[in-house]
Amino acid sequence: MEEFHPFRFEGRLGRLQYFGFGVIWGLIFFAVALAFGGDPAGATEPGAGEALASLALLVTYAVAMVSYGVRRLHDFDKSGAWYLLMFVPFANVVMGLILLFAPGTPGANRYGTRT
Repeated sequence: MEEFHPFRFEGRLGRLQYFGFGVIWGLIFFAVALAFGGDPAGATEPGAGEALASLALLVTYAVAMVSYGVRRLHDFDKSGAWYLLMFVPFANVVMGLILLFAPGTPGANRYGTRT
């Protein structure tokens, strides 16, 4: 499996790696949210530090997932600009399913060889 490079936008990423890295980030996000989440019943408001930590984590998670999506598109020999469809309602569902289940191009393409 490829090394864990969450902020790299070049290269290719296979289906299993895309899914695995998404699960890893989801678990990290969940663990940190539990640690900084405060009262789960919502009885107390989170402090400014907790809110900033949550915002920083959310931005980090979003950038990492975009980089994985772009590299997954590179596996199809498509430009990363296609990832903008993830922000279009209904098209994002189709794009998400394609990223998860469609096989990439075999062998080398203009974005490199499959790792």
